[in-house]
Amino acid sequence: MNDQTFDVDAFMNATVDAPMATNMAGVPEGEYTAMVGDFDSSAFRTVTTTDRATGATRDRPVLEVPFVIQDADLKAKLGRESVSHRETFWLDMTPDGRLDTGPDKNIRLGQLRNALGQNTPGSPWAPSMLRNMGPVKIVIKTTSDKRDPEKKYTNITRYAKIS
Repeated sequence: MNDQTFDVDAFMNATVDAPMATNMAGVPEGEYTAMVGDFDSSAFRTVTTTDRATGATRDRPVLEVPFVIQDADLKAKLGRESVSHRETFWLDMTPDGRLDTGPDKNIRLGQLRNALGQNTPGSPWAPSMLRNMGPVKIVIKTTSDKRDPEKKYTNITRYAKIS
């Protein structure tokens, strides 16, 4: 849209003669250079999950971190001005509501922090410190849902420092 006043009535009556996309092409598998995008507290949310075996539900905190991929060829291939990927980190929390830094806790978040040089012992850290950081190498893989092979999940499987 440009600086002219938007005519809502004209929009409501404007027709198109082609179908619209029904899904967005995901980022293809591969290794990319990326920057962590900007995000705010709305990136943290609670998801209710159900145990398939017992039917029990529980709340799980997650942090959704945006990544902006720095690849001109990929932008051209996908026909986009920018290519991004949102990665969900399932968080392990202590009973008092802090990020758990114990053994086998928040491993993927620790890997990202390490790749960004933010995982130094004794240095205070907060999730907001991820915003707009990088560059970082990421490896993206796609898997199919076990119950519905048509459903695809695209995830970052590795983070690495750029030397």
